[in-house]
Amino acid sequence: MKEKRQFNLLRLLVDKGIVPASQVRNNEKVINIDFTKTLIYLIENTIADEKSIKEFFSNTFNLKKFSKKEFPNPSKEVAQKFSFNYMQKKKFVPLSTDIENIRVVVLNPTDKEIIQYLKFTGAKKIEMIVGTLSEIEELLNTLAPEVSTKELLEGINLKTKIENDNFTDFEILQEAEEAPIVKVSKLFIVNAVRQGASDIHIEPFEKEVRVRYRIDGILKTVQKLPINIKDAIVTRYKIMANLDITEKRLPQDGRIRVRIDGKPIDLRVSIIPTIHGEKVVMRIQDAKSYLNLKLEDLGFEEDDLQKIRKAIYSPWGMVLVTGPTGSGKTTTLYTVLMERNTDDVNILTVEDPVEVSIPGINQVHVKEQIGLTFAEALRAFLRQDPDIILVGEIRDRETAEIAIKAALTGHLVLSTLHTNDAPSSITRLIDIGVENFLVGIAVNLIIAQRLIRKLCPKCKQSAPYPIEFWKGLGFSDEDITGNQFYIHSKEGCEYCNFTGYKGRIAVHEILEIDDNIRKAVLQGKTAADIKEIAIKKGMKTLYVSGLLKVKKGITDLAEVERVLMKT
Repeated sequence: MKEKRQFNLLRLLVDKGIVPASQVRNNEKVINIDFTKTLIYLIENTIADEKSIKEFFSNTFNLKKFSKKEFPNPSKEVAQKFSFNYMQKKKFVPLSTDIENIRVVVLNPTDKEIIQYLKFTGAKKIEMIVGTLSEIEELLNTLAPEVSTKELLEGINLKTKIENDNFTDFEILQEAEEAPIVKVSKLFIVNAVRQGASDIHIEPFEKEVRVRYRIDGILKTVQKLPINIKDAIVTRYKIMANLDITEKRLPQDGRIRVRIDGKPIDLRVSIIPTIHGEKVVMRIQDAKSYLNLKLEDLGFEEDDLQKIRKAIYSPWGMVLVTGPTGSGKTTTLYTVLMERNTDDVNILTVEDPVEVSIPGINQVHVKEQIGLTFAEALRAFLRQDPDIILVGEIRDRETAEIAIKAALTGHLVLSTLHTNDAPSSITRLIDIGVENFLVGIAVNLIIAQRLIRKLCPKCKQSAPYPIEFWKGLGFSDEDITGNQFYIHSKEGCEYCNFTGYKGRIAVHEILEIDDNIRKAVLQGKTAADIKEIAIKKGMKTLYVSGLLKVKKGITDLAEVERVLMKT
């Protein structure tokens, strides 16, 4: 009976065009007794769109749709009465605080096992609200129990004092494969992902190993380990990243791929030798977060968004994104690629390394040791009939010249540079060795960006500064009377991990290359001259863009001053 009901639901999804019929035929993974597992498989393998499935259940069974605005946080009090593993397996989360009259968000509202489980735990009246897999996993992440490393570390034999680093390779490998080390190494990754960290740092010192997470751009120490286990834990990460465990003298780079809370996570691993041992840094990349973003989600002002869309839909020319490491350049470029990623567009990328695998896009990983450089890949790309080419980074004259020529011969070229602002990107290309006239003709748009922390919505406070203070920053009377200014709470709260900030948003400087700017480039004007012309034409500097976020109550002046120079 259950199998028949599941089959009927699957057939309805096929009939409505939500699931392609070709993906159902003879596919054992789709025809599953547990329909919740079927839905997870369809969504995670991009066979079906999770929003369409949510819409289907809402319309078919007349159920309310989950909205984060209406239900910003799940009920932790009620959730503690349930098995977290079971909620994770069945994809449901309690939203109300009353267990007898419970309201839950579910992926599959037809799953009767959930209803039976809720009744067994004391529920009398149950209201099902349908949500997407992403929405439910985001809620589950806020409920995930923080696992401590204390008990695991106690399981490691720390009594033997290590006098020197002269382990044999076999001994290091054996220690790295011991259960506590395996669990601790996984634990640092799991907790980092759940806390929203972007990087994990494992740093050896003379008497201890320090573990730090970078959360919202700020490094925070989360654990200090005994020095005894430094080799074992580094070796464990080398094993996970398929690196050479015997090589301790040279830097190594690799990748770890894991699935945490149902989400595929990529970690870019970098290991370098220091005087006290090898330091490990892992950059965390959530593939799904890249693929679900839209340009509207990146913090662009409305007028800037129009300029960007004009440039990225141009049949030829170059669009540059500039900023320091960790400023969100990759996110911006991948979001542009996702918008242009349609069946009628041939997109090729050359990256070092490929950050996230995107379905429908041809991505090439640079391998300089065998001669596959940015320049070599670009030459080959021009014989591949491309419409859009992404160059991970313009590092030298050869790459810059080929990219410029590609932009002038009917291709849209996207790339990054490491410069402080948008106008200096032009002079940077010229300094590399590209002719002025080529830069002036080929480049269509330059986006400079930085990431600033957003105020915690739970504990932010009204700014105590007088009107004269805001006028001194350039705000008009209308800005001051029509907006509420805030500052962060120095004490913070549990929601923001006692920092006063929660999450980050990008601020941008958009330089559109028009006739006036081209003329200035051809005349060999400096970056300062070009900036002055652009500001007169309406360009907002990074600092001004930061002040706009202050005006909207998104961040505060202290954060803008910390990240951006007053320009």
